[in-house]
Amino acid sequence: MSQFVRDPGDITAIQADFASGASDPVMLLEEMLRRADEVQPHVQAWLSLDADDALRQASACRNEIKQGIRRGPLHGIPVAVKDVIDIARKPTQAGSRSRAQCKPASMNADVVAMLRAGGAVIMGKAHTTEYAYFDGPPPTRNPWHIAHTPGGSSAGSAAAVASGMAVCSIGTQTAGSIVRPAAYCGIAAFKPTTQDLSTYGVVPLAPTFDTVGWFGYRMRDVVAISDGLQPQRFKHTRSDRALRVVIMSDSLFSDASEAVTVSLKDAEMKLREAGNDVTVTKSLTSLSACLKLHQTVLEYELSRIHGALASTPELISAAWFAAIVRGRKIEDATYFDARHQLVQIQSAFWDAFANVDVLVAPAAPDTAPEGMQTGDPRYIIPFTALGGPIATMPVGLAPSGLPLGLMLCSRPGTDAALLGDALQLSKAIEMPRNRNTGGLSSRPSEQTIL
Repeated sequence: MSQFVRDPGDITAIQADFASGASDPVMLLEEMLRRADEVQPHVQAWLSLDADDALRQASACRNEIKQGIRRGPLHGIPVAVKDVIDIARKPTQAGSRSRAQCKPASMNADVVAMLRAGGAVIMGKAHTTEYAYFDGPPPTRNPWHIAHTPGGSSAGSAAAVASGMAVCSIGTQTAGSIVRPAAYCGIAAFKPTTQDLSTYGVVPLAPTFDTVGWFGYRMRDVVAISDGLQPQRFKHTRSDRALRVVIMSDSLFSDASEAVTVSLKDAEMKLREAGNDVTVTKSLTSLSACLKLHQTVLEYELSRIHGALASTPELISAAWFAAIVRGRKIEDATYFDARHQLVQIQSAFWDAFANVDVLVAPAAPDTAPEGMQTGDPRYIIPFTALGGPIATMPVGLAPSGLPLGLMLCSRPGTDAALLGDALQLSKAIEMPRNRNTGGLSSRPSEQTIL
């Protein structure tokens, strides 16, 4: 395992340590800050890390715990926030020189307000690609191999957790921006049903698809984060029943690497051995058809929102400028037709899988590629366009030593059920974490190599 990869600790175990007095929010944050001193120069997950402010927050949380106040699973937990999301009194630069002089946000984004209400400790801003688009990569590196991309656009959010500099983080997904960096960095994540959470205070990319999501080291942590943000919405129910699981087969996945193909076969075998009802099924609806429709909607919307940036091309990346130019050429009728077609596809697709609990698919054609480009989002985009929640978890290491991840998907509005199902399935297929999950002092156990 790379020296830059470290388990930041199991959220449930951390809370148990807080309750027993074995640790406290200040002690935990100080460990995270020491870890940042050690690896941030190499991984570069942080755009800005405000240690003084975070320590003040952690101290307040410690005092509350001493008074018997516990705000939930995120009380005292250090969190990184993607820099397309407003934090009050801090600028939101969205990874772009065009926003270098922007004023500090006047108030918190809604998701940040939820974090603060739940007692989370906001450490600072994590790097993003420019305007959360596919390109304009930040300096962030993959903790497993710093010559490789961490994925995007939520690059810093994923790398901060994978390297042990934050226990959890917040990102956004418009195409594949949560699932892909989680898979590349060997951690777990969750994208809720599209538009399920407020995006107030989030710099928009394409509002039809823009969705706030989160990263944890493993699925158990992702479930705890969900419960800490909105327990009434994401509270999962435990079930030990056999789940109806479909392994997705589609021509879209025909170029998957051998390592990805083996990981999918291995997951299929383990899920069957765990007693689940597993079938391999092709989609009656072409997943590839979603790609062009998604691009049409995305580029139409981003060009209308950010079109003025085309007048200052020197302040934006060539790829972002080209997307705006392409989007301006899309006519209203074409845009509305694309949205209508997506609604029809969503209905037909999910009706065909009405009796299925979880759909499983590869998160990417291969492991994280070398270099700073964010990687291929083609496998994820159709499921983003289909609108349902997506959980992703690491399932092992390729022979290269880089992580492999799988997506677990379900129909829109089934977020709580998917969280519970993903937690159950993780017992069979998720890559193990450190033996001692209570904090940074633990060392990694042997990992599964496929």
